[in-house]
Amino acid sequence: MPLRILVPVNHLDRAKGRLAAYLSEDARRALALATLSTVLEACLAYGETSGAETWVLTSDYAVAVSVPEGVNVLDEDPGLRGLNAQLEAAVKQLASDEILIVHADLPLLTAEALAAFVGSAPVAPSVTISPSGDGGTNAMLLRPPGRFPLAYGEMSAAKHRISAEAARIRVVETPHPAIALDLDTPDDLTRLMQTPEGRKSLAGQLLAQTQP
Repeated sequence: MPLRILVPVNHLDRAKGRLAAYLSEDARRALALATLSTVLEACLAYGETSGAETWVLTSDYAVAVSVPEGVNVLDEDPGLRGLNAQLEAAVKQLASDEILIVHADLPLLTAEALAAFVGSAPVAPSVTISPSGDGGTNAMLLRPPGRFPLAYGEMSAAKHRISAEAARIRVVETPHPAIALDLDTPDDLTRLMQTPEGRKSLAGQLLAQTQP
């Protein structure tokens, strides 16, 4: 069974709430779609060489119709609340021996970064994590999934490590510069625009157009 990449995407009306004082609602929606496009392009390119499948988990029709050909869409369960519950239900539905959960707001993600990340993963049973700068979990490869509860939110990388180790699963942290940066705060936007790669990204080009 091929690796399945699962990309959860929030409803666009709720996208990037922590940037509300910095960007308009329309700009935040556009930014969310720009980073999603970058992430899905990277996943599809990685899938062309590895055979990995890409799945988007969302409840937003506008997101569902925006995904490119080759990406599968999984509807959120309306009876569940919260990202962790939705992800655990999706993981069960996908029923794969290995699932890579990737956030949708990684403006620098590339197929090469995904290949390096997956290539660093130990054999099963294992969990491989690429943390964000603030301790979140921007990418996590579960081999296999379902061995411990997901804990996305504040300091989730540490929580995932503790839970996996309690389940006697080997945990490896593999930071990668193309995975580490997500766009949640104004400081994240500043960091993106400080590098040539960031300014050339879809998100960087969009932000350049929205700056006064």
